[in-house]
Amino acid sequence: MKKNILLFVCISAVAFYGCGKEDVDTPAFNACSNTKNILLLPFEYTLTENDRILAPGYLDSSNDTYVHFSPFGAHFNPMTDNVYGNNKINFVGFFSENNGDIVELPAGSGVFGYSPVTGASEFNDRRPMYYAPAYTRITSISYDGPTSGDYLNDEPIWSMTLDFGSIEMKLEHVGKMSPALHDFIAHVPSGSNDVNDFGLGIDTDTYTGPLGDIFPAGYLITAQFNTELAFPPVHATAVPGWPGYYNAPNSSYPDRPHVQMEFVVSAPTSSGTNDVCAFELMSTSLQNDFQNILSNDLTNPDSQLYEWSVWQDTAWLWRAESSVCLSCSTSSDGLNGLYKDLGGWFDRGDNGTIKNELVAFVPVEQDNATVWNPILYKHDAQTEWLMLRRRNNSQSWDWTIDGNVVSTDYPAGEIITVEQDALLVLWRDLGQVADADAYQWVRYDVTGGVVTLKFGDFESDITNVLKPDFDLSIDIANEDDVVTFDKTPLAGF
Repeated sequence: MKKNILLFVCISAVAFYGCGKEDVDTPAFNACSNTKNILLLPFEYTLTENDRILAPGYLDSSNDTYVHFSPFGAHFNPMTDNVYGNNKINFVGFFSENNGDIVELPAGSGVFGYSPVTGASEFNDRRPMYYAPAYTRITSISYDGPTSGDYLNDEPIWSMTLDFGSIEMKLEHVGKMSPALHDFIAHVPSGSNDVNDFGLGIDTDTYTGPLGDIFPAGYLITAQFNTELAFPPVHATAVPGWPGYYNAPNSSYPDRPHVQMEFVVSAPTSSGTNDVCAFELMSTSLQNDFQNILSNDLTNPDSQLYEWSVWQDTAWLWRAESSVCLSCSTSSDGLNGLYKDLGGWFDRGDNGTIKNELVAFVPVEQDNATVWNPILYKHDAQTEWLMLRRRNNSQSWDWTIDGNVVSTDYPAGEIITVEQDALLVLWRDLGQVADADAYQWVRYDVTGGVVTLKFGDFESDITNVLKPDFDLSIDIANEDDVVTFDKTPLAGF
């Protein structure tokens, strides 16, 4: 536990007067070219191991959680479920030290769990705390809803916005406020005008709604550097029939308890304020330290996050995203405009078509010698980009390949040729029953924020694949081979 707990110094319901600094705006700069420590991570950690971060427990600082992370801009599991491009870095803290701590209950059952030495209380003792990484204004605390039994003690889920001037950080996966912040908000004002008499009369431990920001208009809380803010919730559920064992069903890591620490950072870039990779706000040296940790974790067969026994079949996807900042910000562009805003595009439903599809384009990081392995790719160094398609209605695609219909759910492929208006894609591991590969030409146009794609026929032999004709005056959206996309998000992805 921190010994130097710093108290909240100012509240304002309408304006902000005489309570510390009024102007905390960070001097104008471009986050994507920064080389200094501007803003660090909002939790305590040490970098003493080469493939993960150690985060000390708040109540028991002698016991760590073992934190692994995925890069900004990622698209594939086990890094993220956000196939359109994740606009944040995901940190996952495991209570298990390694995979050997996870036990199958019983052997052959497919049910796994972890047994904390001192019982469930150990999770609360060892979970980290979110701290203010600099002097900040808390401009919103939003109730995101109940947890329906998936989290320890059924803590409600919150999010919190921190304003550092020209930089903003939104903490997600907030489960419980720190004691000081909880008591401050829960206090019922008496009208004394004391700095500690501006609470909201809301008990955040028992609050049940409505959803959304609990702050009235114009209300904010200021907090000094290192002020204790909140805990991430513990994703842990008792394993039925196995006292003392816990796992985390309905999560990305169902076999073991964990905490997720996620936050979106927005900052100035050359194209205005955008969501940026948090590591870009650190010194070059520190960013390199995190890069080395990620590279080592990606190549560790026994990683708790990138466990090869589970994920090796799709390593050609997630190992392509081996840079801690796959892209500096959501303003990034590339692939003739197809990789705009991290590469994800959503079905427009033009011409009366069903709006149910997402397409994304993903760069392959070939410059990371530690992680890059050309053997993973059918066309090795020729593959500089990947492409994926998804639907949000659980319907598979039925594609005809060499006269046979192949049903597939999660198509992804290597882009092996890039032309000004055409891509040659090798779709890999298609099929719900047996894997199949197929080549396809995809014609494209990017105009006025709208992407039009026309998909050609599939061929298993690259010498037989034909490029379709493409004429925007006649190739309009249909339920067959032409789809239009833009950046308007669709639910279900």
